[in-house]
Amino acid sequence: MGSHPPSSIRRARRIARLVGALAGLVVGVLYASFVIPRSQGAFTHQTVLAVVALLGSGAVGLISGFLAGPLLTVDPFLWLERTIDTVSAGELAGGVVGLLVALSVSALVAVILGGLPGGLGLMISVGLAGVLVYVGVGAGMRRRTDVAAWLSRRPDPGPAAAAPAAAIDRDAVDGHAPLAGAPALLDTSVLIDGRITDLARAGFLPARLLIPGFVLEELQRIADAGDPVRRAKGRRGLRVVEGLRASADVACEVVDRDFPGTPEVDARLVRLARALDASVMTTDHNLTSVARIEGVRVLNLNDLALAMRPILAAGETMEVTIVKEGREPHQGVGYLDDGTMVVVENGRGHLEETVRATVTSVLQTPSGRMIFATMPAAPAEASPRPPRTPHPTRAAER
Repeated sequence: MGSHPPSSIRRARRIARLVGALAGLVVGVLYASFVIPRSQGAFTHQTVLAVVALLGSGAVGLISGFLAGPLLTVDPFLWLERTIDTVSAGELAGGVVGLLVALSVSALVAVILGGLPGGLGLMISVGLAGVLVYVGVGAGMRRRTDVAAWLSRRPDPGPAAAAPAAAIDRDAVDGHAPLAGAPALLDTSVLIDGRITDLARAGFLPARLLIPGFVLEELQRIADAGDPVRRAKGRRGLRVVEGLRASADVACEVVDRDFPGTPEVDARLVRLARALDASVMTTDHNLTSVARIEGVRVLNLNDLALAMRPILAAGETMEVTIVKEGREPHQGVGYLDDGTMVVVENGRGHLEETVRATVTSVLQTPSGRMIFATMPAAPAEASPRPPRTPHPTRAAER
């Protein structure tokens, strides 16, 4: 949906104008034929007035139908398609539930007020239906989370009907367990960055990664650029895509869905994320800001790297209690509150003391993090330099 070429839209508008003009002409002629017999005696030249009224009504209907044809047929259809493409599945489900509730209440009111004279009950019911539909659809789309939770609610099957734990574990081992979590759309910058492959290998990515077709097209254009730097970036992004598709750690799919009316790749990515109820993974600061304004969840790798940076950097001072001796001479070992081991040079002589040390380096290992620090050596710990033995002079040797 939403991918009609401009030529087909123009053709549909022309057909709608033609059909609208013919329908307006017929309605105008029928209206004139209904009014003219009832105005006999009001004018002296009945024949001339009848012809003029007939032609005038037909012309007005023809012009009105020609102008209103696309507005009543093609334009509402295109607007509906754009709306369905833009809103998420949760918003669409909430809107439908709100519409059904509004129509049900309106039908009940029409039954109750059906006995009012002069069609007053029908008019009240129609007006109330319009108001309730507007309010119900809006409320349903805004409360899409509550509506989705209500629709997915199931009765408690009880302990007898609960699945055995062994069967659940076996399904998870066999790979048949359903994918959990919302999918993530990858943009061009995160593919060129390349760190996503390490995250996939470490198992920190969502279960489903989606790569839009227009993102692959942009990577292809970058890979075919004349600038060697841009060409290298594009090829790197394509290699990352191949690695993700072949990886067994994540499920990576290509989504062939586009929005021709939106030329910018970032805007199309945000619209697709809203339509699929997915998040966007990127390293672009501007895309991050726009997506968050549009209400789309963003996974920015730069924010992740900032959150995972070491708490202490080289050159900073810290306080640590030396609790034991280190492996090397003059080393003492202490621990931070989170269990991080701190190796302090020249700290062996300060057991059970809290000292101030300067961080020299931070080592991140698969088993955790280690901090290396140093402190000034105590005068007693400083190893004295051996005295220099004077070399005998030639005179003494003689």
